[in-house]
Amino acid sequence: MSAMDETTIGQLVGAELKARGVRPESFRQIAGRLLGLSILHREDSAIERQLYDDAVRIEGLLNDYFEAAGFRLFHERHQNYFRLYPPGARAPGLPDEDDAVVVEAVRARLSADFVATCLALRLLYNEGLRQGSINERNEALVTVEHLNATLTAHMRRSLPPKTAREKLFADLKRARLIDYRADPQVEDADALIAVRGTVLQFVADSAVDALLSQAQKPAPAPMPEETGDEA
Repeated sequence: MSAMDETTIGQLVGAELKARGVRPESFRQIAGRLLGLSILHREDSAIERQLYDDAVRIEGLLNDYFEAAGFRLFHERHQNYFRLYPPGARAPGLPDEDDAVVVEAVRARLSADFVATCLALRLLYNEGLRQGSINERNEALVTVEHLNATLTAHMRRSLPPKTAREKLFADLKRARLIDYRADPQVEDADALIAVRGTVLQFVADSAVDALLSQAQKPAPAPMPEETGDEA
């Protein structure tokens, strides 16, 4: 077979896009957002709504495209979003890959505050589910004070001070885990935060179970004080 007879990946992708009625520019934007942010959520903007609808039409192509590079794509149809996991990442809702090669370069470097707050957000969302207080946007509305109290009770830490807190909340919003009013009142204990349903798929059940199990363990008994030998 000559080189001219070979079909390139680009040609295969182009043919599939044409068959599904999706523009190449849209495909590039979909792939770019998933690789850059790891998530594409239909409810976030008019642009993402169009991109999500296009992604649904070419879901099979996207799965094949990312799978070839070792990534895994998860589609949460009930909440209308796609989330992309890098090679070797443990993905809630997807089976573990024993032979997966972990690519550290594409994994986000998550701060201790980010990880702890994600766990707290998952606990608060679970609480909202139990109480039946999830709104029509699949969000649990909580106050900053409630979030801070949950961190204190379960992780023995509190939200960072103002500047670091602003960055933390911005990172959580960028990951599509929360929504909140972009104003300087992040120090206000009564300020509301919307915990998004995407946290269910971001924080694994096993992580929550381990946290709750650790919290139920009795505190270790204090060591007896050492006494010197009496003369």
